[in-house]
Amino acid sequence: MDKNVQAADIKLLSSIFSPDDINLLLSKSTVVKYHKRETVVKKGEFLSHMVLLTKGFVKVETERGNKNLIYDIVSGPSIPGLPAILSWDKFDLSIVTLSDCEVRFLEMDVFKKVLRENGNAAMELINYGNKHFLFPMLEKLQCISHNNVRGRLAHLLLNLTQIHDSKAFTLLITRTEMAQMIGFSRENVIRILSEFHNEGVITISGKHIEVKDMNKLNDLALYS
Repeated sequence: MDKNVQAADIKLLSSIFSPDDINLLLSKSTVVKYHKRETVVKKGEFLSHMVLLTKGFVKVETERGNKNLIYDIVSGPSIPGLPAILSWDKFDLSIVTLSDCEVRFLEMDVFKKVLRENGNAAMELINYGNKHFLFPMLEKLQCISHNNVRGRLAHLLLNLTQIHDSKAFTLLITRTEMAQMIGFSRENVIRILSEFHNEGVITISGKHIEVKDMNKLNDLALYS
């Protein structure tokens, strides 16, 4: 396994678990490589393993009726979907790769055993889930409830700069998926992206986007 990926495993796990717990978790784990647009876990599958994304980007999504809803885009190293999945017997979310990825599967029985026996680890995991999943989700819901299409798209673009850790990035999702994330049509997304480009907020060329005016984008996300 790539040493950088292994280091990412250890760094993430060591922020939550003790060295002995990490050794136990890793001894009962397996690493799988995925190509872009492969399903890591599908909604409805029995939750036998915890997913540790060590490298790459994934989307966390679900289906409601005939609609596909994308909750989040996650980069490694991370544990997608926490804290929700700890309470389920089956996955209520699907995880699909947006790039080539490496995933470490941790046996759920071992994972829960460690949490039962180590209260500090359980608390750190709750804190991790709140910081990386619950609080961002509440912020997105607040944005959806108060913002129009310009505000929601501005908020999504800000999130993408954070995910990529750069003002310039290549989109890993389609315009349709962007629309699914903000609750508007694909046509609206295309129109507002063009408006942002013409207003000098971003430059866009195909899938490449660069934020030119971060202050303006923040204002749009807050007040539109």
